[in-house]
Amino acid sequence: MSGRLLRLAWRNLWRNARRTLIAMAAISLGYAMLLFVACLMAGLRQQMVESGTDLVLSDAEVHAPSYYPDRPINQTLGGRDGTDVSTLVAGITTDPRVEAASPRVYGYGLVSATHQSAGAQLLGVVPDQEQKITVLQRRMVKGSYLTGRIPKGVVMGDTLATTIGVEVGSEIVLLTPATDGSTGNDLYTVVGMFHTGLDSMDRDLVLMSIASLQDLVRLSPGRIHEVGIKLHDSDITAATKTAAALEMQLSKSFPVRVRAWPELAPELADYVIFNRRVTFILFLIFFLLAVMGIVNTMLMAIVARTRELGMLLAVGMRPVQLVGLIVAEAAILAGGSLFLGAALGSPVLWYLQVHGLYLGGSRGAISLGGVVVGPLWYGRQDFTAYTQVALGLAVTAVVSALYPALRAARFRPTEALRKV
Repeated sequence: MSGRLLRLAWRNLWRNARRTLIAMAAISLGYAMLLFVACLMAGLRQQMVESGTDLVLSDAEVHAPSYYPDRPINQTLGGRDGTDVSTLVAGITTDPRVEAASPRVYGYGLVSATHQSAGAQLLGVVPDQEQKITVLQRRMVKGSYLTGRIPKGVVMGDTLATTIGVEVGSEIVLLTPATDGSTGNDLYTVVGMFHTGLDSMDRDLVLMSIASLQDLVRLSPGRIHEVGIKLHDSDITAATKTAAALEMQLSKSFPVRVRAWPELAPELADYVIFNRRVTFILFLIFFLLAVMGIVNTMLMAIVARTRELGMLLAVGMRPVQLVGLIVAEAAILAGGSLFLGAALGSPVLWYLQVHGLYLGGSRGAISLGGVVVGPLWYGRQDFTAYTQVALGLAVTAVVSALYPALRAARFRPTEALRKV
């Protein structure tokens, strides 16, 4: 397409500025609306995954093959001989897709205070490493997170603390089955309480140092149940592929299973897939609305220019040049409109990512199917969706101009010039 034709197309667009601005408004507003939907739905997907994996469930977990889902206390990584935990964690973190890893030990028992008792899940962690893969330290409502200053300090959910009637500084007794068949029991001090908004965790979980729990359940330092992993990319596909690659790598030393979060939390994976389907449906609805506006505007613009196009044919413009001129006008119009739509949408996308939409909810969070969302719904950039939408709208604008352009190319100049 010659530069002369492009210059003529640009001048033609602004001969009727009102008509051009109407067409640009139809495309740019449609694009801005689709950007808003894409950003908001991508943000919800990411927030659901992060909320589901940042508390205790991590992006991926390494277990002994027969450990999950029953979690028998004797099934540790490396069997009864255990493993070199530091070497295992270091080997996992050498993978460039892994952000951090932390060893864990699990136990189940009874938490007793002066007058009340309750069942609880015990989780032993290395506090400094655990903070890199989970965010319980950010959910503290009383006291502090685990520190090395109090070796037998524990952190528990606020609901559990209320149930057994303890406060920060209170002493509790933990009783749990040990690996040697005995009953482990010892005295611990409550150093902090957390609130996640997830009832099952707030009423059941007791967090303690990994050494304390290993001592309580009679496990040697080399015996752990799990390594939690934080990935740089927690998307369903990426997490599953990374877990498979890590399993292949680690299985060279001893039998392991590496499970990504979609396998560990299938309900969460279903929610994410459902979100994507809803996003597609919303995209389709908004896209069709935008397309109807674009097609109608482009068709009316061509019909209104019948006399003008007939004059161009009368002065010697070939039909193929006329088609090229109209398509060039549509392409320029689409490009400018998409740029304007992106400019209009950018402040909204910024606001969604920085400030989010307030969802309300008691105590600052909403529990949805085992996932805590809110109270703010943040957006997230989805450049793949932005590009797909832009291409779709641009192609629609050009194609909607192509039919009347081909029709105009068949005009007889004498008949076209008689049109009012």
